[in-house]
Amino acid sequence: MKNKTGTQQDTGDRDLSVDQDSAVRKIRFLIDTHHETVPGLARGIGVLPGTIQDVLDGQCHASHALVRRIADRFSLPLEFFSGDVAKEGEVSPRSKKASVSSPTTRAQRVETPSTVHSQSHDATLEELILAQKALVSLLQDKGLISSSEWQARLRSVRATKN
Repeated sequence: MKNKTGTQQDTGDRDLSVDQDSAVRKIRFLIDTHHETVPGLARGIGVLPGTIQDVLDGQCHASHALVRRIADRFSLPLEFFSGDVAKEGEVSPRSKKASVSSPTTRAQRVETPSTVHSQSHDATLEELILAQKALVSLLQDKGLISSSEWQARLRSVRATKN
């Protein structure tokens, strides 16, 4: 695990690796399912709210200590945050998220037939744009992503595309 400066931390008692993307998804999942707020979680584990928000925004990596504190807070084993869990036959984090966010899944199913049966490319593109706007709006309404997070993600994707 690397800290903010990018150097390796040695703690000896851990042999689990924490996949950063997976950890962020799982922290968001826990916050959402337990109806927790970032400040509330921060108070509960004894860190500053900015620390958790920086991890969620991708500004810094989740340290092993932070992951351990969050796991303790929700009475979960550290393996919950390990990237190895899905490889051992458990449901992948994306599958878990899809089952939890059934309104999103239903919305995608409703939109898919109309885009598939559309004859013109322009109509298909327009339907895709509308579906994406609806999905982003739903995520924002549920508090899973903020406008600034969405804009940052768009910039990141555009930068990697070029």
